[in-house]
Amino acid sequence: KERVRNDSFHKNILLKLFVGVFLCPKCNMKANVADVLDLYEKRCKGNATCKDVEYKTIFTNLQHISEHACESLGIRGLKVSDLEYLDAQYEPSADCIRFPIRNVANKVVGEKILNLSDKTEKTIENYNSSGLLICNPFQKPTRVVLVSNLLDYIILSFQRFNNTSICCLPNGLKSLPQECLPCLENFKEVVFWFDFDTANWDAAKNFSKKLEEKRCFFIRPTESEPAPSKAHKKRLNLQHILNKATPMCHKSITTFNALKYDILSELQNIEKVNGVKWKRYPTLNKILKGHRKGELTILTGPTGSGKTTFMSEYSLDLALQGVSTLWGSFEIRNCRLAATLLRQYVGYSLEDKLHEFEYWTSEFEKYPLYFMTFHGQQPLKLVMEAIEHAQYIHDISHVIIDNLQFMMGTSMTQKSDKFWEQDAIITAFRSFATKNNVHVTLVMHPRKERAEDELTTSSVFGTAKATQEADNVLIIQDKRLTSLRGKKYLQIVKNRYSGDLGIMPLDFDKESLSYSLSNKKKKTISS
Repeated sequence: KERVRNDSFHKNILLKLFVGVFLCPKCNMKANVADVLDLYEKRCKGNATCKDVEYKTIFTNLQHISEHACESLGIRGLKVSDLEYLDAQYEPSADCIRFPIRNVANKVVGEKILNLSDKTEKTIENYNSSGLLICNPFQKPTRVVLVSNLLDYIILSFQRFNNTSICCLPNGLKSLPQECLPCLENFKEVVFWFDFDTANWDAAKNFSKKLEEKRCFFIRPTESEPAPSKAHKKRLNLQHILNKATPMCHKSITTFNALKYDILSELQNIEKVNGVKWKRYPTLNKILKGHRKGELTILTGPTGSGKTTFMSEYSLDLALQGVSTLWGSFEIRNCRLAATLLRQYVGYSLEDKLHEFEYWTSEFEKYPLYFMTFHGQQPLKLVMEAIEHAQYIHDISHVIIDNLQFMMGTSMTQKSDKFWEQDAIITAFRSFATKNNVHVTLVMHPRKERAEDELTTSSVFGTAKATQEADNVLIIQDKRLTSLRGKKYLQIVKNRYSGDLGIMPLDFDKESLSYSLSNKKKKTISS
């Protein structure tokens, strides 16, 4: 990315290494850099046909902030003038407060809504555009504090910290859109002040990679330095907490003294350190404790045992909880995979209920699921470039490769050893998971074993490197064809995090394509 600070036209251009995209903040135009290269080199002021694109609010009765709305927030010391300073408006019929979202050209591209009844938030933006909520009490502040919700934004805004702007992210911790990056270019320091749990800490680390780590700082996530809203309720000194912001980037060698506060944060938030809990598979929560970033999971099982079907519901459960997921389906087409995910989401087939199709698909589109367009054998370099691009643009936190053997074949010469090639691929995914703090799940075929024998860690195709590098190894055992009382179940044979091992029965419901007992109960109740 090239950053040019002292030219008004160049400031409105975001050049990104992987995508090469030109973004016009005035009309929200996106184009290939090659198409606008002549304008860039001639230092042209832009296209004469470029017109403003105005955002139209969804509300029809916006009013000035009332005393009732101000008091409903329950923030000590907050005045109506403080909310008006943020361009906030009150909608009496919906009982909510509306804040405008602006892009780098100070154009309104959306709005963030705060419901006064339950304090929930909602973001609405123009298609293909995004911006930030920024409070600039000073002309040219050099520091900006990033928060994830409106209550924190309001509280910090009326503190009027010296030489400091306050910024609220449009999508919370889910993602930091690339359209937002130019809004933060001119700040010398970027401070992340989120809540004191692991998810917030992970988001801060991922966002800092987009914003140049050298200028990024964070508030250490401990009970003595909580999120702004909690600190305000406890009457803590917010300026004192802000002054203790720590640099994001660390030296190659560290000390225990530098790590002890990270250890304290984990001990205080042990449940959140365990990861995201599955709602459809409570047994997995007891054994694996949760789904954590930065880990490598391997799933294997006999041909036709339902590996892809299980993994689709496994990933859907997490995506419904906000885990941004990227599917790399090299074995089956994306259309078929998406149809399976949709059916598992709805709980029944839409084949005879086509009138419900638009409703369910519009609901399903709200969740962070993305698909790679590869199919069959692909070079490792090409696949990794696509994954790195998706992780940067969409803040992906879970990558699924199904099936690893289908991906192999063209990344090496024809004379190369298949085992050596597979080890190189696993090494690449292991390195990516650790470096980018992303959970990678690899679906793999087992070796050819006798049908009556149970699969083990040594049954995974290839050398022992796959299971050695993995943090979790899951095996689908299917004994229905070899025994009258045979069952199908998921066996956890490796769990590096807690060491707990065990099995989870897999009872398949054909109507919903689900292995989840809770999903079946939900369908029965609705019927």
